[in-house]
Amino acid sequence: MRKLKNTEGFTILEVMIAIIVLTLSLLLLLNMAMVAMDGNDWSKRATMSTQLLQEKLEQLRTGDDLDNGSDVVSNIQRNWTISTAANHLRRVDIVASWCNRRGDSLYNSMTAFIRTDSI
Repeated sequence: MRKLKNTEGFTILEVMIAIIVLTLSLLLLLNMAMVAMDGNDWSKRATMSTQLLQEKLEQLRTGDDLDNGSDVVSNIQRNWTISTAANHLRRVDIVASWCNRRGDSLYNSMTAFIRTDSI
């Protein structure tokens, strides 16, 4: 009698190991994609907050209204405080804060000095 010997194809064990390796690889790629998305979101918000800080500083510099205040622009909270540093010199502290996708509070800040005509 002749024995049947299968020399072609894969065994079930080889297929299972290949599926496990593929699954782990795809999970790691998914994790990398999530990290990249978080990084892109942080970068976008940090850039936007820096632009909003600069915009507020220019508004305070060119306007006559040098009062403390706060506002919200594009889900970014801006707070600014103005204090007297010396005669004709005001210190401006501006903080922009926001929450990322995970709910963490992040912030960006700027300090500048503005020359004024009043004492």
